Amino acid sequence: MVGSVGVMTGGYSGLRVLDLSQVIAGPFCTRLLSDLGADVIRIESRAGDIMRRLPIGYGTDLSTAFAQYNVGKRSVGIDLKSPAGLELALQLAEQSDLVVENFRPGTLDRLGLGYSALQERNSRIVLCSIGLFGSTGPYSQMSGHGMVAEAYSGLMSLTGNDGGPFTHFGTPLGDMNAAVHAVAAIGSALYQREQTGQGSHVDISSFDALFAMIDQAVGQAVFTGGEREYGRYGSKHPQTVPSGVLTTNSGAAVTFSAVGDGPWGTLAALIGRPELADDPRFVDIESRIANREELYEILDNWALRFGTADDLVAALSAAGLPAARIRSVAENVSDPHLIERGTLAPVDMGGGTGEKLVQSAPYVISGADVRPQSPPPHIGEHTSQVLTELLRLPQSELDELYAAGTIYTSN
Repeated sequence: MVGSVGVMTGGYSGLRVLDLSQVIAGPFCTRLLSDLGADVIRIESRAGDIMRRLPIGYGTDLSTAFAQYNVGKRSVGIDLKSPAGLELALQLAEQSDLVVENFRPGTLDRLGLGYSALQERNSRIVLCSIGLFGSTGPYSQMSGHGMVAEAYSGLMSLTGNDGGPFTHFGTPLGDMNAAVHAVAAIGSALYQREQTGQGSHVDISSFDALFAMIDQAVGQAVFTGGEREYGRYGSKHPQTVPSGVLTTNSGAAVTFSAVGDGPWGTLAALIGRPELADDPRFVDIESRIANREELYEILDNWALRFGTADDLVAALSAAGLPAARIRSVAENVSDPHLIERGTLAPVDMGGGTGEKLVQSAPYVISGADVRPQSPPPHIGEHTSQVLTELLRLPQSELDELYAAGTIYTSN
């Protein structure tokens, strides 16, 4: 498939995906596949995804959050609980490569769209299920959302400062992390299909995916038999000392790192205390870790000499030490670097809204345009188009299905 700039739209061009998912994990997974060229077709109920109705948006059923996760897709309105609607979905699966869903385990089987039912109609189909705890295991029937995965995985036990409240990530990390793992696993399943000719069931757990992220804490717990907890250290990593966040006298924050004997010696000289590099309390990484509170107090007091974040960053950078001012999201949505690389890309939202920037693929592939190729769909916007294109349904049959409430459209 050729994109708007005359180059290929990605390696998944020609891949057809049925998206039965809602909210974040599934839609973000299929959004990533869409960026890579896949034809993603959402099958939606009449009410649509609950994310559509969040308060800030480009119309009554296009919240900014829904738009972010669903640009580049098509939407078909089908009542999956009706026999005729189920049959339409199965026929669409016959014409597809992949189905993505994030229902509770067992729900898809009860609808008649489980892996066995899909395999009967299309032996090459890949089904990707994304759930809180996956389709198997003692927790598989537990309900919840991404924050539950953060809590159960142990990730939340590592966030925040020691003695303070446990904190949730400022972004839905559990869902988005599961989505990225799903895309990786789907790629492997599709490659396997090319070797065997058979599809497979990919089972993703947000809990598992987050647990996989805390590898250093897990390694420490395994090695010590659970006797030594990784702990919560805020921005001051317990094993990379000194690094973290420094605050100027105006309250501006800067992240920095001076890990290793060489960088530490450079920082000691920069703060006017070169003798600290050979001080027994800080002479090597082990001693710096053991005496980190004392070391950070010295560095915090030094940072208060600076009035602005830019001044502190300039001093650290001039010494060859990595440093950056902590920026807001509002600053970054007009960042020229992100715009030039296409990480922020314009999409015409339609309805007189005009072009708006959305996050795009955070990578560049030579010879491919991985930016969104179309706006997010309204509920059932492409119902007639898709059923005519893929199932060759005549208008008379479409009219009957619309009249029966089996299919619907926002048009």
